[in-house]
Amino acid sequence: MTKKKYEQLVFSGFRENMDLPFIAKPQAYFRGAHQIPGAGINMGWQLFIKPILLETEPHTHKVDEYLIFLGNNPADWFSSFDAEIDLFLGEEMEKYVITKPTIVYIPPDMSHCPLDFRVINQPVLFTALLQEPVFTKTMNGKEFTFKGPDAGGKISGDMFKR
Repeated sequence: MTKKKYEQLVFSGFRENMDLPFIAKPQAYFRGAHQIPGAGINMGWQLFIKPILLETEPHTHKVDEYLIFLGNNPADWFSSFDAEIDLFLGEEMEKYVITKPTIVYIPPDMSHCPLDFRVINQPVLFTALLQEPVFTKTMNGKEFTFKGPDAGGKISGDMFKR
């Protein structure tokens, strides 16, 4: 087969099957430069189906991040939203309760989380978009990088509690 000029820019291997009881399988994750060299974002799409305290500790990123919360029905992302999600922002941990489709902009170096999917009456489509080639966060003065789960879809559950 003839190699195409731009084939390195076309990627379809973003399906993941992480075995997490609070997220439907499969999930979709674009792992940035790990999957397309030169890419400048990381993005995930997860359908949350059960309550979970997702991020237990506040953290920061060196770049912009967007957290997007939508209902579960592509025909109407808005009226299908039925959940209560707590998000804490800033050093003072100002609490926001998300009860409708919402986009949260998190500027560089802004502390955010915990993120608690406290009530889920209908599944919630959650998208996190981080504008850097490799997912990195700073928590408790330490930098963490995440490339994705292992080949079997396993990740450490240490950051998840309920």
